[in-house]
Amino acid sequence: MHPKPATVHSTSLYFCEGPFGSEYHAAVEPRAEGFIVTFAVYHRGDNLTVGSKTPLPLPLKAATKVFDRLVASKLAKGFHSCFPNHS
Repeated sequence: MHPKPATVHSTSLYFCEGPFGSEYHAAVEPRAEGFIVTFAVYHRGDNLTVGSKTPLPLPLKAATKVFDRLVASKLAKGFHSCFPNHS
């Protein structure tokens, strides 16, 4: 029997506008007999906020759908999947 991976899908997104910036991290993680979608968000100068978008474990397909919608919503708000190069 193989152990479940720590994460199945994950992404890190970044938003930089003027002196303000945010980081958003999301992942699909195994939990009990299913999977949950977790997130962590950090706004420059503020505390890190962590949580779950799925209060109960879901089948992988359903959790992936939640993850994909979450990532799409952040991209639509101006987040990018790579950190811009600051010189």
